[in-house]
Amino acid sequence: MFDISRTKVSIVTCDGYNPETLHSGIVHALDQIGGLGKFVKPGMRVLLKPNLLSAKPPERAITTHPEIVAVVASEVRKLGAEVIVGDSPGGAKRGVKRVWENTGMLAMAEREKIELVNFEGSGVVKFNVNNKQYYLAKPAIEADLIINLPKLKTHVLTLMTGGVKNMFGIIPGFRKGEYHKEAPKPSDFAQIIVDILSIKPPALTIMDAVLAMEGDGPSSGSVRKANLILASSDPVAIDAVASEIIGLKPDQVPTTKIASESGLGIGWTEAIDIVGEKLKAVKISDFKLTSNRKIELIPAFLSKLLTHYVWVRPAIEKQSCTKCNICVISCPTGALLSHKEEFPIFNHKSCINCWCCHELCPSGAVFVDQSWLAKKFIR
Repeated sequence: MFDISRTKVSIVTCDGYNPETLHSGIVHALDQIGGLGKFVKPGMRVLLKPNLLSAKPPERAITTHPEIVAVVASEVRKLGAEVIVGDSPGGAKRGVKRVWENTGMLAMAEREKIELVNFEGSGVVKFNVNNKQYYLAKPAIEADLIINLPKLKTHVLTLMTGGVKNMFGIIPGFRKGEYHKEAPKPSDFAQIIVDILSIKPPALTIMDAVLAMEGDGPSSGSVRKANLILASSDPVAIDAVASEIIGLKPDQVPTTKIASESGLGIGWTEAIDIVGEKLKAVKISDFKLTSNRKIELIPAFLSKLLTHYVWVRPAIEKQSCTKCNICVISCPTGALLSHKEEFPIFNHKSCINCWCCHELCPSGAVFVDQSWLAKKFIR
């Protein structure tokens, strides 16, 4: 369990990904919470865990910027530790190397001589938590320490993705889809993420919020300059602060709420020692949240009564669809069908609104569709 008496989150302004600017910002953020040497010791094998959701360039703000990884790796090495970088990308079925290349991680790793670890082919370690089996990537479990490098983004399922949600990436391959299938509701899925966090919590979280994503994230939203770096030993606390910055209350974010209730960190900003920039000064008043966020405010009994009239579900914009069928392959319930060269078709009776199709579509063709009455409720 997390020691709540020492929870600090540092906020530092950083206006770009220039290596010198990043180095100054990251080191300053770390110094305010005790310095990197407080966590990293000589001889350690340190896993850097970025968000590599899909094979998209870093300027799209879908993935952690490679220069963030480079700076952190350099600082870790200065302390005499070994560095590896690993994740289980959403597009791994089409080849992990493609994700490394398109996100800029491969070029950075070759330049910095950093080992990139493929979680898909590195073995797993089995755990049992809350009567559920979890298979976590062996390199993550065997690492002496994990430094979590999430991206600040909105998320149509969990409202926001940050430090806690980023740890879902230590589950390799198809198993992520199985967990979505088992837990279609946001709160149930958040519990799975929290279970994973409890098995191997990161020692340090550094959030890339220089470019954030607003709107219908985590992959189809819009780029938003936030010009911030956040750092903390508590991923729950860093998410609580980040949610306040973009206009969400921490307890509205299911991963933050459940992780906090489970004793894995601090989920309310009143109990957090925020150092560096003042929270009030960095809040973004007009940050665009997900278009479906208010549907959860409809009382359960009313939602059930009006289920045929009030709905929010994924749909395909044919003008943007390239018929790559990644949505079909990634759907955990088989709710998407493809016939020869036609556009994928939804079977909404089988759809569980896990939003995997929306999250993984490389062309942003899957959008959040709403019934007329749902739009009225949301407004």
